[in-house]
Amino acid sequence: MNDFHMIEEYLRDPDPRVRRAAVALLAETGPRGTGDALAWALADEDPDVRATAAEGLGATDAYVSDDGIAALVLAAAKGADATVRATAAALLAALAAAAREQYAQGLADGEPQVRAHAVLSLIALRAVEQVREAADDPSRDVRVAVADGLAKLGTADGLDQLLSDHDPVVRLAALDAAQILGLPTPLTGRVIASLAHPSWQVRKRTAAVLALATPEDALNPLIRALRDPTVDVRRAAVRALEQWAAHHPSALSALTEALADPDPGVRTQVRWALA
Repeated sequence: MNDFHMIEEYLRDPDPRVRRAAVALLAETGPRGTGDALAWALADEDPDVRATAAEGLGATDAYVSDDGIAALVLAAAKGADATVRATAAALLAALAAAAREQYAQGLADGEPQVRAHAVLSLIALRAVEQVREAADDPSRDVRVAVADGLAKLGTADGLDQLLSDHDPVVRLAALDAAQILGLPTPLTGRVIASLAHPSWQVRKRTAAVLALATPEDALNPLIRALRDPTVDVRRAAVRALEQWAAHHPSALSALTEALADPDPGVRTQVRWALA
């Protein structure tokens, strides 16, 4: 009796001795579906069944699908006893390590779409080091995925390189990431440098991000941005400077001078800021 469907019904038997025997048989024979069944057996109400399932999971390399992983996550967090929680946590760690290795290999694939998918998967696995290593990928889409991923992972490591990227789309993604991370101090210089970027969209986003910097770092660059040739950049600079107008004379003076801006939208934005 090594077919999973023949054993499955015994996993729901009201007698815990029957369920324990079914779990033991699954662990011994390993038919398709064993990994998921053993994972869910960790939630059995009977401690002997749970112990047998934990032992079986530790001794078998049966495939665990997304359904089984959900069971392991639940068992690791809310397992009824320490053995169950430890077994589930260890197996999750092993599965994550194997998946990280597999997707890290995907970063060397010749197709950019495959590499981008690998980055997204590594982000989900919180593989910070592997995600960071993809920051110099030749594909713009991959580098954008890396910037987004670093923000989701809550780390600025590797973002400085993307803030200097030659592609404006990547630069925008990196600026967004820096903003989400609250503009870590080590990145401030790289962000300020983007105020000189040829793309007005990059300069506009940079002015918005600099609102998160200290006034000591941001005031002078933003004041210079009030003279940017693009209206949207000047308006972004006004919004960023507004918070400092009441306490920093240089900000107040620069905004007052901007009341003479040739664009009526900028002048209105300044009036709101000074109000």
